[in-house]
Amino acid sequence: MKKTRNTRQRGVILDILQETREHPTAEKIYQDARRVIPNISLGTVYRNLNFLQDQGLVREIRPCDGGSTRFDGVLDSHAHFHCTRCGALLDISLPQGFEQLQLNKMDGISMISSIDLHIIGECSNCSEEGSGSTH
Repeated sequence: MKKTRNTRQRGVILDILQETREHPTAEKIYQDARRVIPNISLGTVYRNLNFLQDQGLVREIRPCDGGSTRFDGVLDSHAHFHCTRCGALLDISLPQGFEQLQLNKMDGISMISSIDLHIIGECSNCSEEGSGSTH
């Protein structure tokens, strides 16, 4: 098995993701990383994002509208809300104990390794716009 090492690039990318709740795209992470490492390439960002995801250090989020994949460095248990009008991607807290969701073996499920819940609808800003309210 190939031994991997922590690289400066990987550390910068992980820091960017852990310091935001914005769910940036790879391109946004690339722009932010270039402020710290001017010669980093977009390919390096993608390779490191894939590595970090494989290691369970970041989550990949695929938007409901087919837009660009986003990334999340916050690993505590939470769901994601996707606004179908403006494209906002928001964190939603899950009820305590949600991870211990018990499913009946009759459902054909023997074990849950993770839960990736996406809620789709309109955010409050878009709902207010649609009803004629101003922000």
